[in-house]
Amino acid sequence: MTALATAAATTVMNSLATDAWERVRTLVGQLWHRPEQVAAVEEELGDARELLLRPAHEDDALDLTAAWRLRFRQLLATDETAAQALAEIVAELTAEAGEDGKQGWEAPRNLEMRAQASGDAQVYQSGRDMTNIRLP
Repeated sequence: MTALATAAATTVMNSLATDAWERVRTLVGQLWHRPEQVAAVEEELGDARELLLRPAHEDDALDLTAAWRLRFRQLLATDETAAQALAEIVAELTAEAGEDGKQGWEAPRNLEMRAQASGDAQVYQSGRDMTNIRLP
């Protein structure tokens, strides 16, 4: 279940920065069954998208992914039907990413990156796909 939660968190956070984000928000929101939960999850995903799209601290994406991994793990522990639905969402989103020329999700490998920036310098590091959007 941890692997599925990790794959889902990574895939969902990556998808929030794409044009398909509204569909992703709806798909993920439907995993929760009570209307107030659906609305709260969809709102949180919208907030996550805003954070991902603005220039922010480099750890924001990692923190969001970790938070959603935990959230998905909690969902999987309390809802027997969620595993199949979540796996289908991950498969669908990775297949769509593959159609755009990107490879689908792969199991995380050990990767360590370090960087040091000073002054006005910015560092961008990625173990895989990266989208940088600078808004005025």
